[in-house]
Amino acid sequence: MKPVTTFSLLFPLALLSACTTPQGDISPQTTSPTSIQTPASAKMGRVIQITEYLISTDGEKTVTLNGKKLLLNWRIKNDYNYDTNDRLIRQRTSARNNPSWWEELSYQYTPDLIQRYQNSESKDLLNTLLLNTKGYLKGNLGPDEYVYDAEGYLISYTGNNQRDAYIIKNGNVVAKETVYSSGLIQKNTYEYDPGKPGIPSPLTFRGQQSQNLLLKQTMVSTSPNSSSPETTVFTHQYDFDQQGRAVREFVVSDIDSNWPTSIREFVYQ
Repeated sequence: MKPVTTFSLLFPLALLSACTTPQGDISPQTTSPTSIQTPASAKMGRVIQITEYLISTDGEKTVTLNGKKLLLNWRIKNDYNYDTNDRLIRQRTSARNNPSWWEELSYQYTPDLIQRYQNSESKDLLNTLLLNTKGYLKGNLGPDEYVYDAEGYLISYTGNNQRDAYIIKNGNVVAKETVYSSGLIQKNTYEYDPGKPGIPSPLTFRGQQSQNLLLKQTMVSTSPNSSSPETTVFTHQYDFDQQGRAVREFVVSDIDSNWPTSIREFVYQ
């Protein structure tokens, strides 16, 4: 059985009013939405649990993707709690391969900062996150670390040895360019289903999230040591509950369309 690796995607989580091919030059910009859109969290309720799965020959759970049965074991489980203002206040992570291990983060808010603690019982202060007037991350390194547009969408980030720039269109992140200090450049474009709401991000302090359901990500990587760019396409497929909410996500790359690179399940409030 071929191993599956977990692929970390823009989670932001967010895609057909999107770019279908990577853009040659991306700079932070916003296109005003053609209509007022309601945040996904208001339509669907907050996500209170996200579970990551791996394909296994002795899997305890069976799911079907494109008519093919897959045996799964859960790998990582995250549980989330929110306050009455819909702000994340607790995240607990557990792992299948080590039942005695767990990690818990808790968040305490003031108007201009979050204090993040590791282990809610002993209250070990992990760090302090500064917030802007809308309650989104402001950054601790300067005014240009996190930059948002007027509607609260993140349009640029500078830090952690990289620089990100985003394009927002019709309430969705349709393009992102990341330039790393190593010289690597990654350009991503995203396509959405305009008729379905996106999966709400538990990280409520990271700005507005894409409003529609992500269908496709095209990633073009250009390395200073390579003569030509490398393109990878990820498609997102979903299982839905009776309310039309995405409860299971399969991410499949064009490198190997037979095996998902990521399988996650969602539980809503």
